[in-house]
Amino acid sequence: MTGQAVLLLCGLFLAHYLGDFTPLVTRRMLEAKAAADPIWPIAVHAGIHTALVALVIVLVAFPTWPILLLACALEFVTHSVIDTARARLGRRYPVLNDPGRARFWHFLGADQLLHAIVLIVVAAIALR
Repeated sequence: MTGQAVLLLCGLFLAHYLGDFTPLVTRRMLEAKAAADPIWPIAVHAGIHTALVALVIVLVAFPTWPILLLACALEFVTHSVIDTARARLGRRYPVLNDPGRARFWHFLGADQLLHAIVLIVVAAIALR
């Protein structure tokens, strides 16, 4: 793995942290992520992630426009789908939304693992 790949992955993981665990996530986005209704705050949330991912890719990988657009489309679509699915499953199975239960943490871990896998694929695309 090259130094550029390591830097890109670190930047993408930092972008994910900023998009999910800082004030860039509004109360409305968190409520929508918990209920999957309405969907538009999740789309805005995914758009913030996509903008952060695009910034990191441009600064580190210097991609062509088609590669940048492909990586951003993948990030936006998968982030939207993962977060919407998580919200809908949490609404159907409330135990998944209770931080006092082990299943909550397993579910959160699976959610974050899926996002990490997508970011690894995004990095691979960006470095083509």
